[in-house]
Amino acid sequence: MKNLAPLGKMTAFYIPSHKLDGPGFASDGTARQAIHEFLISHYKAYTHTPSPVKGYWLSGRDVLLHDVMERFEVSFDREESYGKLIEFLASLAQRLDEESIYLTRGDESFLVARAP
Repeated sequence: MKNLAPLGKMTAFYIPSHKLDGPGFASDGTARQAIHEFLISHYKAYTHTPSPVKGYWLSGRDVLLHDVMERFEVSFDREESYGKLIEFLASLAQRLDEESIYLTRGDESFLVARAP
């Protein structure tokens, strides 16, 4: 269709709300600012759902954990772009002291482990 511009495969990830604006994330600002700058500079657009989503999961010790999270969504059509996002999220998880970040791409879900 000539009125459509394909954007590629949709990818979404979730970040704990209380860690997005907390002080001490980095000397260069908040996690929210870092995410915004990364997504705009690499993908030129993204959407953010500020209304909280609650996530539940079992820890490695079978303890039920939960958190309120915010959703970020971006689309791209090159695997190289996907790799850059995964590297960014692994680094972000480490900086936020998270074991992993939940990510969906198309109809698949993943946990992006924190960088060492």
